[in-house]
Amino acid sequence: MTQPVATVEETLGDLAQLASFVEGTDLEQTDELTKFFLAAATDAVRNYCGWHVFPVVDRDIVLDGNGASEIILPTLLVENIVSVVENGVTLAATDYEWSRAGMLRRSNCHRWTTRYRALIVSLRDGFSRADDLVATVYSLAARAASSPQGAVQDSAGPFSFSAAQLSSGVGGGLGLFAHERAVLDRYRRPDL
Repeated sequence: MTQPVATVEETLGDLAQLASFVEGTDLEQTDELTKFFLAAATDAVRNYCGWHVFPVVDRDIVLDGNGASEIILPTLLVENIVSVVENGVTLAATDYEWSRAGMLRRSNCHRWTTRYRALIVSLRDGFSRADDLVATVYSLAARAASSPQGAVQDSAGPFSFSAAQLSSGVGGGLGLFAHERAVLDRYRRPDL
């Protein structure tokens, strides 16, 4: 088990770029409401991917021991492992090895503890650039702001408007379209 993905406080993207992204639409959102939709879209993307993805950050991850020789870290791109603490004891760098893809292996045929929340891994991880992911966040935030309830049809007098739909009768909101999931799947942890 890991800490919630929301340990990274930054949103993916910023308000000025989002405003440029939705320029020409009829969105009349206040800054606070726009911040809310950008934060909600960021959370939706990070929750789908199972980790913070972007930017590169230093963070501590608390994990349950699994009694095996390997543990999968909740990341896809490790830049550096700073330290590993098991059951309150800081391990020597020779007691484990790690991969950039997020695998942590115990050395010398040892196994990790079986205790819950007994491992603390301090690491530096994340992508330094993820423009396609940020564009997906903007798209999701703009769609959620224009149709927060996920409405698929609206009418005014004799005019009717139909929105793109995620599935029959479902559109807008924070749901992901198939083409957005295809982008995010490149950043999604395979163990999810």
